[in-house]
Amino acid sequence: MADILEGPRVRVSASQLSQYVGKPVCFVGRLEKIHPSGKFFFLSDGEGKNAAIELNTPLEEEISGIIEVVGRVTNQLSIVCSSYIQFKEDKNMFDLSMYNEAVKVIHEFPEYYPFSTDV
Repeated sequence: MADILEGPRVRVSASQLSQYVGKPVCFVGRLEKIHPSGKFFFLSDGEGKNAAIELNTPLEEEISGIIEVVGRVTNQLSIVCSSYIQFKEDKNMFDLSMYNEAVKVIHEFPEYYPFSTDV
């Protein structure tokens, strides 16, 4: 887990998960659903596509809204969560579709937005 939190991780949308199996990623989405076990939750990205987030231990707090997850992509294209952060939206709403456009630009022009995923 420490290697995921210390090393570089690419920002991805749900449609890009298949390109990063086994690699550390950062995913931002809106909470759609929490599994009754508390060990999974589902986020939708700026295109409305869902990603399943797996937790090692059940949630111990209530979560809602926009969440950033750092973790590793599994063969099933879910993300095993190493850490997550809830965005505060009390003053400003987070524009998830605009964020999604920024993620696309990062991937379209890697020469301007270099990152390494060789962990």
